[in-house]
Amino acid sequence: MSYYADLSPYEYLSNQPDMVNIGWLSAEYSYSRGAVPDDFLRALLVWPIDDSTLLRGVHDCDFCDAESPLRVPAPVERGYVSLGMGEFHVASRQGIVYSAPSLIVHYISSHQYKPPMEFLEAVEWRLSECGPDELGGRFPGLSQ
Repeated sequence: MSYYADLSPYEYLSNQPDMVNIGWLSAEYSYSRGAVPDDFLRALLVWPIDDSTLLRGVHDCDFCDAESPLRVPAPVERGYVSLGMGEFHVASRQGIVYSAPSLIVHYISSHQYKPPMEFLEAVEWRLSECGPDELGGRFPGLSQ
């Protein structure tokens, strides 16, 4: 997978609006580590990924032997989500749009990646604005 520093300008897909990168990690570069709120990770498991951000190929984890698409148990109808072939786009209250690879879920849960606070706050704000129902009501335990 391509590496892009957190909060750098997004360049991966040319047909997307102005965004900044989050979580485009590589074993060649260090990254921030730490705990994230449980609700944050659960929210990403059910966050809708627009069809326009699904990619034709898959991206494997650079830090372990996990091969994409990774199937991660999730509170969705089929019981899992597939990671490694799409992006999350999250708009903040300030209008900044963040782009993260779907593997960010794996990086957080398996490799202790801690995204920048701005991204954590954008996801939290988006949840408070839309609530779990807009996320398909697929995870009733999400706090608002």
